[in-house]
Amino acid sequence: MAVSANAYPFPARLVVVADRDYVGDDDRWLALIKEIAAAAVGRPVVIQVRAKGVSRSHASELAARAREAVPGDVPLLLNGDAALAEHLGYSGVHWPEADIPASRPPQALAWRSAAVHSIEAARVAEQAGADFAVFGAVYAPGSKPGDGVGVEALRAVACTTSLPVFAIGGIHPEQVAECLRAGAAGVAAVSGILGAPDVRAALDRYCEALAMYVEPAAYPAQEGRSR
Repeated sequence: MAVSANAYPFPARLVVVADRDYVGDDDRWLALIKEIAAAAVGRPVVIQVRAKGVSRSHASELAARAREAVPGDVPLLLNGDAALAEHLGYSGVHWPEADIPASRPPQALAWRSAAVHSIEAARVAEQAGADFAVFGAVYAPGSKPGDGVGVEALRAVACTTSLPVFAIGGIHPEQVAECLRAGAAGVAAVSGILGAPDVRAALDRYCEALAMYVEPAAYPAQEGRSR
């Protein structure tokens, strides 16, 4: 049940998960977000702000600082807290699987995504009014211990849900084509970008890998950038 190119609703094909726990330092994390945002302007990229391993008050402070660091024309999702996301002016919220609401909440944010690890969870995300699902880990993650479930599991979810599905987990540009052939609408990355020596170059490689399989209209030519 893969979403057709003409019906694709979300303005991005790459989700950069800005995971504060992976970076391990507030200032370095915020600097990376600024660098990613600068590279993402005018491109089909969304940034997801995630700071799970800190106190609630600290996470709120970091969310506010991250919002200030990102230009308004770059879609920005906040992990977990829809009310805070709306208060701070985020584009949307990303629900961890355990936090997906049982029914569709009032629409306040432009975009909602949901982490899913099964067909059943994808169905719950549909009922909750998610705009897309993030499924994984497809390959062994680079940002935490664990194994991947493989592209056939990704295919099973993408073929079952009406939601666009983004693949996550150990995905580098070399794996993008395999994920899209399995039905993914896009990919999400943590270590592949946050851990790269050159963030802009890494983001370029992901976008170029995606552009080979996505309609050209989704990737308008950018002056001074090769495709």
